[in-house]
Amino acid sequence: MNLLKEYEPDIAICTHFLPSEILSWLKAKARIACPQAIVVTDFDVHAMWLCRHYEQYFVALDETRMHMEKLGIHPGKLTVSGIPIDPVFSLSKDKREMRIKHGLAPDKTTILVSAGGFGVGRVEDLSTCLSELQHEAQVVVLCGRNEELKKRLDKRAAKRPPGSRRSIINIGYTTLMDEFMSASDILLGKPGGLTTSEALAKGLVFVIVNPIPGQEERNSDHLLEEGVAIRCNNLPVIAYKVDRLMDDTARLARRQASARRLARPHAARDIVDKLLDLHHH
Repeated sequence: MNLLKEYEPDIAICTHFLPSEILSWLKAKARIACPQAIVVTDFDVHAMWLCRHYEQYFVALDETRMHMEKLGIHPGKLTVSGIPIDPVFSLSKDKREMRIKHGLAPDKTTILVSAGGFGVGRVEDLSTCLSELQHEAQVVVLCGRNEELKKRLDKRAAKRPPGSRRSIINIGYTTLMDEFMSASDILLGKPGGLTTSEALAKGLVFVIVNPIPGQEERNSDHLLEEGVAIRCNNLPVIAYKVDRLMDDTARLARRQASARRLARPHAARDIVDKLLDLHHH
């Protein structure tokens, strides 16, 4: 609240429902007057996102816009923009070059594991299960800031049986997510709104593992419906499922094309353009 008073924004953009609720409350009490835009950062909208005082909602899908219209929100206050992500994800980077840059085999199918939401033991199980892949592939595990995890996974990777057709590469904290995604074919992880939008922009096929009930579950439904994802609820069969996905290269390519079709890499720019437009009128 102090920040708003000091900063006196011309427009406030909320990408989470808590600040938008606070702003709505402040506007109701006439303590601030600045217009607020609300950017829904998942595919679906849930009740927490709904508030009374706002100028514009930005949503990911036409279906979500329709849902909100049915809830009585004026169509003029709804824009389908997609979910905003860093513009770097809209840059096309050559798959082969990115693989070489990051020390990966240039011609192997590459599976990116975003270990973020898995919890420590799960990632190790996942890593073990993926070592059973029959197809030749390289698995890149993003360990994030968890150095302990990376050490443990490296120890495991070193025990790889000779002649194995899979290599597992563990990567510590990185700010080059867009390059690792450019280098990959398949993303294995949890379908949070941002990760999902980044992966779509990069045309990756999503293998969804244990989505968190609620928003991730709903994001997962949309990805499955649009044909860009498969879902694995049981870790022991993950290698089997990924192998089946890799069996049919034409089907894999179709899923990648669907991902690009669903992608909205310029959402952030479109949101800003629309708001500046509204502001100037």
